Amino acid sequence: MIYRLEGRLIDLEAKVSRLEKAIADLPQAEPAIPEEAQRRIDAGEHPVRVMRELRLLTQSQLSELCGIRPNHISAIERGQTFGLKTARRLSEALNVPASVLF
Repeated sequence: MIYRLEGRLIDLEAKVSRLEKAIADLPQAEPAIPEEAQRRIDAGEHPVRVMRELRLLTQSQLSELCGIRPNHISAIERGQTFGLKTARRLSEALNVPASVLF
Protein backbone atom coordinates (compact mmCIF):
# COMPACT_ATOMS: atom_id res chain seq x y z
CA MET A 1 0.00 0.00 0.00
CA ILE A 2 2.81 2.41 0.83
CA TYR A 3 4.40 1.77 -2.55
CA ARG A 4 1.11 2.54 -4.34
CA LEU A 5 0.78 5.80 -2.42
CA GLU A 6 4.37 6.67 -3.18
CA GLY A 7 3.74 5.99 -6.87
CA ARG A 8 0.67 8.22 -6.82
CA LEU A 9 2.63 10.96 -5.10
CA ILE A 10 5.33 10.82 -7.77
CA ASP A 11 2.65 10.98 -10.49
CA LEU A 12 1.03 13.98 -8.81
CA GLU A 13 4.37 15.76 -8.50
CA ALA A 14 4.98 15.22 -12.21
CA LYS A 15 1.52 16.56 -13.08
CA VAL A 16 2.02 19.62 -10.87
CA SER A 17 5.38 20.26 -12.49
CA ARG A 18 3.84 20.08 -15.99
CA LEU A 19 0.99 22.41 -14.96
CA GLU A 20 3.41 24.95 -13.44
CA LYS A 21 5.45 24.94 -16.65
CA ALA A 22 2.30 25.36 -18.76
CA ILE A 23 1.17 28.29 -16.61
CA ALA A 24 4.61 29.91 -16.84
CA ASP A 25 4.47 29.59 -20.65
CA LEU A 26 1.11 31.37 -20.92
CA PRO A 27 1.34 34.89 -22.31
CA GLN A 28 0.85 37.53 -19.65
CA ALA A 29 -2.19 39.60 -20.57
CA GLU A 30 -2.28 43.23 -19.60
CA PRO A 31 -5.11 44.02 -17.22
CA ALA A 32 -8.12 45.33 -19.07
CA ILE A 33 -9.80 48.55 -18.07
CA PRO A 34 -13.57 48.64 -17.66
CA GLU A 35 -15.76 50.05 -20.43
CA GLU A 36 -16.97 52.89 -18.21
CA ALA A 37 -13.39 54.00 -17.57
CA GLN A 38 -12.53 53.83 -21.27
CA ARG A 39 -15.63 55.86 -22.14
CA ARG A 40 -14.65 58.56 -19.62
CA ILE A 41 -11.11 58.67 -20.99
CA ASP A 42 -12.41 58.88 -24.56
CA ALA A 43 -14.68 61.75 -23.45
CA GLY A 44 -11.61 63.73 -22.39
CA GLU A 45 -11.16 63.00 -18.70
CA HIS A 46 -7.57 62.47 -17.62
CA PRO A 47 -6.72 58.75 -17.46
CA VAL A 48 -4.90 59.04 -14.12
CA ARG A 49 -7.95 60.65 -12.49
CA VAL A 50 -10.34 58.10 -14.04
CA MET A 51 -8.28 55.11 -12.93
CA ARG A 52 -7.67 56.61 -9.46
CA GLU A 53 -11.39 57.17 -8.95
CA LEU A 54 -12.17 53.70 -10.32
CA ARG A 55 -9.87 52.26 -7.62
CA LEU A 56 -11.63 54.46 -5.03
CA LEU A 57 -8.38 56.19 -4.09
CA THR A 58 -7.75 59.75 -3.02
CA GLN A 59 -4.74 61.58 -4.40
CA SER A 60 -3.05 61.12 -1.02
CA GLN A 61 -3.68 57.38 -1.02
CA LEU A 62 -2.34 57.06 -4.57
CA SER A 63 0.65 59.10 -3.48
CA GLU A 64 1.41 56.61 -0.73
CA LEU A 65 1.11 53.68 -3.13
CA CYS A 66 3.41 55.06 -5.81
CA GLY A 67 5.70 57.47 -3.97
CA ILE A 68 4.69 60.54 -5.97
CA ARG A 69 3.72 63.67 -4.05
CA PRO A 70 -0.03 64.40 -3.96
CA ASN A 71 0.47 67.88 -5.47
CA HIS A 72 2.32 66.27 -8.41
CA ILE A 73 -0.55 63.81 -8.92
CA SER A 74 -2.95 66.76 -8.84
CA ALA A 75 -0.88 68.57 -11.46
CA ILE A 76 -0.77 65.46 -13.66
CA GLU A 77 -4.56 65.15 -13.44
CA ARG A 78 -4.85 68.78 -14.54
CA GLY A 79 -2.75 68.06 -17.63
CA GLN A 80 0.90 68.45 -16.63
CA THR A 81 3.12 66.15 -18.67
CA PHE A 82 5.03 63.38 -16.95
CA GLY A 83 7.82 60.99 -17.83
CA LEU A 84 8.10 57.27 -18.23
CA LYS A 85 9.39 56.69 -14.70
CA THR A 86 6.34 58.43 -13.27
CA ALA A 87 4.06 56.55 -15.68
CA ARG A 88 5.54 53.24 -14.58
CA ARG A 89 5.05 54.05 -10.90
CA LEU A 90 1.46 55.19 -11.50
CA SER A 91 0.63 52.19 -13.69
CA GLU A 92 1.91 49.76 -11.05
CA ALA A 93 -0.05 51.50 -8.30
CA LEU A 94 -3.24 51.62 -10.40
CA ASN A 95 -2.71 48.16 -11.96
CA VAL A 96 -3.09 49.34 -15.54
CA PRO A 97 -0.73 49.34 -18.52
CA ALA A 98 1.34 52.53 -18.68
CA SER A 99 0.04 53.15 -22.20
CA VAL A 100 -3.44 53.78 -20.74
CA LEU A 101 -2.13 56.78 -18.78
CA PHE A 102 -1.01 58.80 -21.82
